[in-house]
Amino acid sequence: MRHLFVVIFLTLQFLAPSLRAQDTTVLHRQRTLLRTLPASPRRVAVLDSLSYALHETAVPQALAYGEQGVALARRLGDFRGLMRCLLSLGNCYASSSDGPHALALYNEAHGLARRLNDADGLVRSYSSMAGVHHERGDTTIAWRNYKEALRLVNRPGVSEHTQLILYGNLSSFYFYLERHPEALRYMHKALYLARRNHDRSGEALHLANLGTYYWQKGRVEMAEGLIRRALEITQDLHEPRYEAGNLELLSLILLQSHRTDEAADYAQQALQKSRQSHYLERVLDAYNVLAQVNTQQQNFKQAYQWQERYLALNDTLNNRQRLNTLMALQTRYDLLDKEHQIRLLTERAHLEQLRNRTLWAVVAFLVLLVAGVGVLYWQLRRNRAALRVNNRALQETTAELRRVAASKDRLYAIVAHDLRGPVTSFVGVTELIGFYLSRRDEDGLRRLPELVRQSAHSLNGLLDNLLNWAVSQTGELAFRPEKLEVAELFAENAQLYQTTAEAKQIRFETMHDPNLRLWADHNMTRTILRNLVGNALKFTPPGGRILFCAAANPDNGTITLTISDSGHGMAPALVAEVLHSQEMPQMPGPAHGPRAGTGLGLLLCRAFVKRQGGSLSIQSTLGAGTTVQVQLPGVRA
Repeated sequence: MRHLFVVIFLTLQFLAPSLRAQDTTVLHRQRTLLRTLPASPRRVAVLDSLSYALHETAVPQALAYGEQGVALARRLGDFRGLMRCLLSLGNCYASSSDGPHALALYNEAHGLARRLNDADGLVRSYSSMAGVHHERGDTTIAWRNYKEALRLVNRPGVSEHTQLILYGNLSSFYFYLERHPEALRYMHKALYLARRNHDRSGEALHLANLGTYYWQKGRVEMAEGLIRRALEITQDLHEPRYEAGNLELLSLILLQSHRTDEAADYAQQALQKSRQSHYLERVLDAYNVLAQVNTQQQNFKQAYQWQERYLALNDTLNNRQRLNTLMALQTRYDLLDKEHQIRLLTERAHLEQLRNRTLWAVVAFLVLLVAGVGVLYWQLRRNRAALRVNNRALQETTAELRRVAASKDRLYAIVAHDLRGPVTSFVGVTELIGFYLSRRDEDGLRRLPELVRQSAHSLNGLLDNLLNWAVSQTGELAFRPEKLEVAELFAENAQLYQTTAEAKQIRFETMHDPNLRLWADHNMTRTILRNLVGNALKFTPPGGRILFCAAANPDNGTITLTISDSGHGMAPALVAEVLHSQEMPQMPGPAHGPRAGTGLGLLLCRAFVKRQGGSLSIQSTLGAGTTVQVQLPGVRA
């Protein structure tokens, strides 16, 4: 039963590593890669792989790699890499018989796996903790951990490699408890997974374990067949370490069958392969087998020599085990000492940080205080500026309201005064008609139509201006530009005012290119010209003249319309008021007429010119007449 337990328990050591210790090529490649890798999760993975690969054959090196991996993973915050490194480092301490520290590392890895929700890490940590408790004889705690691992083993994310390790360890555990049916069930599961994953090393191991079981049960032929199949696989894989184990098993089976010569031959081969793999534990087993073979051959002297070698090597291995344990303890002590130093430095740094934070808090408070005062001052200035803006806007609004009120009062005055004049004229005409009829004065009756026409014309112009001004104030005046002949516009206005001009003995003169055309609104342009010509007639004395001019401006594609009169002109202050005032300017009455102008016509002219994208200018000199120029867009050729 001793051999059965020893061989089956090798499942813990055999299946777990992904990188085998005897594979020096891979080890060399990993070490070379490690020299070039920066601090990164990949370097953590390489350190973990090296630690796992060497945790049986070179424990000090494995411990060094494992500690480096754990420290680097902590520094990088690579929690998944840290979990794997903790599991590998736990295996190193388990190999050094430091079970308590191995359990502490497995427990930390288990906590990380739970936090990361890593099912594979949970199964590995449960299985590893169970293995340590199994080795210490704590079968109750070992079974509790194995049960938790079995509960999670079929969850998504658990690799078949991890399942293989768990089933192999469980078979070993049940064989230890002599519960052979359960042990065989898990061994067959492990064998199935090994074959499905083409893991020939695992297949060889479980075949050898089955062979050992059947050998202990007395089924020697089946046991020999299984061991030989396992031996063939390890020979094909060129794995002398595990080939030596199978050779030793085969030698023991043959020895029990009294086939001593074959047993001796296989024992010698086992010793050779053990030495080739530098695996002293296997060399020790080979010495023991050779001692038993020579004892059965009654070659007691040679058996004694093999037994002497066995005892000497066993002492060496025990010393090495103790040395490894001491080295592991020394490593732990050094690590704890470094951790203590780091903790002291961390506490000192923490105190410095607290002091710095306090200083920064004071500085920040002062800065915030200054900033707060600055913000309050800025807010005060902004409020004052806003108040000034509001006051200015209020003043402007008040002025605008005053202008509107003045314009309204002016409009009322126009309606009351100017509109009443023509209406009164109509009343007077009716009285004159009655008077002339009663006296049968035909000459007086002939003069009445001209008087009626003048009053109607004056009333019509005033009403047009009032209507246009009202529409312009509401913003509802539509702008509809079209092509307008300048000659037709001048002719229309000359014809409109021809009778009035003849009555005042004022002549119209025109000077323009007959082909000039405007791109303007017809109604607005006609109103502009009508008001300008009407004003010119109003302020030009009898015998004067009014000049219509038009000229193209090639630079900007506009046409300038000019209305000049030979009236008495305007003062510069009045010109400025007419051009820039928002109110209706009060025009002075002509020296030869009884009535002053309303100022509404020029206000309309300015508004309509601006609406069409043009400009209006006035040049006037007292006693020398007035020239008004209107610049409007022209039609491009």
